[in-house]
Amino acid sequence: MSSADLPTIDATAPKSPRDPFARARPTDFHWVLLRPVSVLRKIIQPEMLAQVGVTRERVGNLELYRLHVRLDGEPLQEDGNRLEVLVDHSRQRVRFGPISGVRLAPARRGLAGYLLAQLIDWCQRTVPEYVVTPLIFDDQGLNAELQEVRRKLLKRAGFDLSIDEDSPAKGRAQTSHLQNLISSWNTERVQRIQPGELLHQLREQEAAQLQQQRQLNTLQAALESYKRNDIGHRFAIGCLIVFAIFQAILLLWVVLR
Repeated sequence: MSSADLPTIDATAPKSPRDPFARARPTDFHWVLLRPVSVLRKIIQPEMLAQVGVTRERVGNLELYRLHVRLDGEPLQEDGNRLEVLVDHSRQRVRFGPISGVRLAPARRGLAGYLLAQLIDWCQRTVPEYVVTPLIFDDQGLNAELQEVRRKLLKRAGFDLSIDEDSPAKGRAQTSHLQNLISSWNTERVQRIQPGELLHQLREQEAAQLQQQRQLNTLQAALESYKRNDIGHRFAIGCLIVFAIFQAILLLWVVLR
């Protein structure tokens, strides 16, 4: 999915003067596999591992559930590559975000759909009776393809879209009930890896490497044997040539005598 897979919350919405979760950090982690992307049988984006950090923290009546993505071999970004849901237990409402906007990389790899599905699943298991705060999005400045990607993602998740008649780039995504949302994603693009499965894959790779090493050793031994035989054959041929020359000289000498 693109970095604009999810809508940016309206910046004019009221904000808290202080972020109670400014120091919140991930406490749990799991891995996902981003499948390779190919066009006309040519791989344009290779297979990639990504680590998802899970942050869950509660301050008073507010509870935060955040998913933060770190690509394998890269540092964790403080700003960006995350989705979250903020739960207000006093008002029994949930709000998807972050409110500053969504920026996910790599683009068009299914990350937004996967993270959104995880947030929806957590909400449906934790606070199924709560109300969802509408998402206000503004697609101004985006091309038609990115706008379509955003809206398809939200529709697939179960949101109802309302487009502003005066400004078609603006709109609202909402749902009458949290249970109407769909916690599914494109498993052909993103696959969650369990620790046992990851260990099994590592063992399979080690076994394959050992098998390849055995085959390489066998080929090297055969090559060395061929080299030794080749040297022996060359020596024998050389001896035959010398003997033939000697016989020719001896025959010539006999004839001349």
